[in-house]
Amino acid sequence: MEQNNIDLSVVIVSHGHEGLLGDCVGSLLGGLEGLKAEILVLDNLGGQAVEAVVSGIDARVNCFGNAEPQSLSQNVNEMAAKSRGKFLLMLNPDTVYQSGALKDALAYLESDTKTGILGCRLLNMDGTVQPSCRQFPTLPVVMLRGFGVDRWPWRPRFYRKRVMDTLDYDKQQLVDWIFGAFILVRREEYLRLGGMDQGYRLYYEDVDLCYRYRKAGLRTGYFPGVSFMHKHMRTSAKVPFGRHWRWHVSSVMRYFREQGYWFRPGFSSDKFSLTGLQDCHD
Repeated sequence: MEQNNIDLSVVIVSHGHEGLLGDCVGSLLGGLEGLKAEILVLDNLGGQAVEAVVSGIDARVNCFGNAEPQSLSQNVNEMAAKSRGKFLLMLNPDTVYQSGALKDALAYLESDTKTGILGCRLLNMDGTVQPSCRQFPTLPVVMLRGFGVDRWPWRPRFYRKRVMDTLDYDKQQLVDWIFGAFILVRREEYLRLGGMDQGYRLYYEDVDLCYRYRKAGLRTGYFPGVSFMHKHMRTSAKVPFGRHWRWHVSSVMRYFREQGYWFRPGFSSDKFSLTGLQDCHD
């Protein structure tokens, strides 16, 4: 198929996630109705296990493997360059499609050229809404999270504002950044803006991407008309000072250095123009 004939390219990077990929890819087919799509699955560990799991699910699935493991951002960018769709969906392997039509999300990005990134409703394993939208982080907010503020009986007002804990997840709206479990973009625009920063080994590449899009004059939106269950692992929080914890801290420091702030982001969520945004249930 020629690139112009493909509406959506879905990129899924696995790093030992073959136990989750069957549910992820198999469920995804239900959301692709009405779309010409391709699904690119990359095995970062380069074995045969991933291909054995997903190759027989659907003819639109294409498997790739690495000779040596690479960072998530490197893998996503390489798959984006190989993809042929007008739109690009970066999807975590620990997600399972639940409801809604992806063609509706594509239609929204098609009609709103000021929005460059779109996220969906993410759900916890018990079906409750998973908070997945934030204002751009600041150093005090990151430090409070490191000290386990979400388990405290009381949290500072500025922290609650930054993590948007009163957000109505039933309404379509603009946000600063969205979780990287589901990131929908226009493919050519993503490549033109340089894709994900490959200096991040893991973590914060999603925050950084949304910030750089904003610098380019493009907004990030939340679209609850599509929902995925997300088996949020939070690996870095489970083992303090472990490998993933160190990667997380390194990525946080890189983000603040690269974006040139520690306490006050260059953009304010309070100054969004909501023109053109409508409740997805209308």
